Amino acid sequence: MNWQNAGKCLFLRVQMRSLVFSVVLIMFCSSCGDYAKISKSKNPTLKFNKAVELYNKKTATNYGKALTLLEQLREIYKASDSMEQVYYYTAYCHFGLKDYEYASMFFKDFTESFTRSKRAVECAYMAVYCDYLSIGTYELDQSNTKRVIGELQTFINYNPNSSYALKCNEHIDVLRRKLQQKEYDMVVQYFEQGHYRAAAVSARNTLKSFPDMEQKEELEFLTVKAQYLYALNSIEKKRLERMIEALENYKEYVYINGKNGKYSHEAESLKNKIETQLTKLKENI
Repeated sequence: MNWQNAGKCLFLRVQMRSLVFSVVLIMFCSSCGDYAKISKSKNPTLKFNKAVELYNKKTATNYGKALTLLEQLREIYKASDSMEQVYYYTAYCHFGLKDYEYASMFFKDFTESFTRSKRAVECAYMAVYCDYLSIGTYELDQSNTKRVIGELQTFINYNPNSSYALKCNEHIDVLRRKLQQKEYDMVVQYFEQGHYRAAAVSARNTLKSFPDMEQKEELEFLTVKAQYLYALNSIEKKRLERMIEALENYKEYVYINGKNGKYSHEAESLKNKIETQLTKLKENI
């Protein structure tokens, strides 16, 4: 190929690329123009169809545009039967934007306003699912976790045969593990900071709340160790009483875990220390 032909090919490629860019730009501007016209239109059917079209594109920008049209339709329809569709897509647009607080609000409004809708159970689940998604990792505040667990259980109670009931049970398991981890971390933190009484009490309370938790034996042993250290650092007149409680904690650990538990060797060593302290304390009475 000579330089003249090569130049012609390059020129044609540049022209073709410019043409493609121009077509895309025209389509984009046309699309923007269509949306602007529909947004200003007084035709609710046109607005709704465009909102659904935008929603189905599943992008943040299009969810936002769809919400603008749906907001206009809420003012137009008000008590109309079409409001059911508007609420449904509004909720899912917020969900798509990960705005779970607003999504939950619209899903709940849907179930309360359209109780006979074939989508009522779906939206009831989605409402509590959004609340579930709003809860952060276990390191964060978990004050709403128990409330959401209650909401999930309520959904199961009212819809035991729903396909969503199994999902709710799975969500409950996840939230319970978050609470367990939060409580476990609190016990360890108390212990590491030298708040031994608080560690022992917190460990016992955690075990009562979560008797099947993964760190069960560890907390049972920690109860013995924390109580022993609490007694050891107590004022003399309280030491005997608290050391006796440490021994009772040891006996409980052995009763539950036997002599071959994961922490049995350390527990046995602690028992010997406790008994040595008790002997000294009783001699001084």
